[in-house]
Amino acid sequence: MSDELRARVLAAAAAEPSPTRAVVSRRNMLIGVAAAASGIGAFMVFAECMSGSQLLRLGGEVVPQQSLERSVWLVAATVGGALGVGAMALWLALGRGRSMLGRSRRWLLYGGVLIPVSLLAWKVGCSIVFGDPMVPWPERPGERCLALTLLVAAGPLLSFLAIRRRAPVHPALNGAVMGFAAGACAWVAVDAWCPVAYVPHLLLGHVLPLFVLAGAGALLGQTLLSLRPR
Repeated sequence: MSDELRARVLAAAAAEPSPTRAVVSRRNMLIGVAAAASGIGAFMVFAECMSGSQLLRLGGEVVPQQSLERSVWLVAATVGGALGVGAMALWLALGRGRSMLGRSRRWLLYGGVLIPVSLLAWKVGCSIVFGDPMVPWPERPGERCLALTLLVAAGPLLSFLAIRRRAPVHPALNGAVMGFAAGACAWVAVDAWCPVAYVPHLLLGHVLPLFVLAGAGALLGQTLLSLRPR
């Protein structure tokens, strides 16, 4: 870290009042509750509008007179894996590691690569075992899942930025990882709602929004998490 950046960090720390640990924990808990409520609310509104309040969809009509149903065990496996990846993504995005300045560039870059790759690989790997969900669904290219991911993840992304507040060394990269983490949390809801595992559908409806959120997170991170002159 350069001498100039070190001086800016120390000046910003000295100028900003230091709240107690209890106050910070209470604030972050309230923000976390608001993030969860916004995501769940967006999911329920979307499900009400698009599928008659079906929060868990095991299957549907692939083509006229041909329907497929997902196994409950498949849903449990894919949703459980997504929960695990989401938890790791939150740990990476919101934690500071061993430094008060935040995680290193290498850790953040690893997270930016591994989060979407892990989610896609787990979904495809589990679905291959069961076979049928991998077939093409011509009527479901993925735009509804893309919209659902963005709606569910918007509130959590803003909440993560509020919880972290500062990332003086890599603000844009930290914001991008928060976008991936918000998308990983939304992936859980989308996976429960969407019965399709056809890879082109997954790339458009499930993976692409992760990168859209990462781009938005990078822009917001550069604006909100960097040190600003007082």
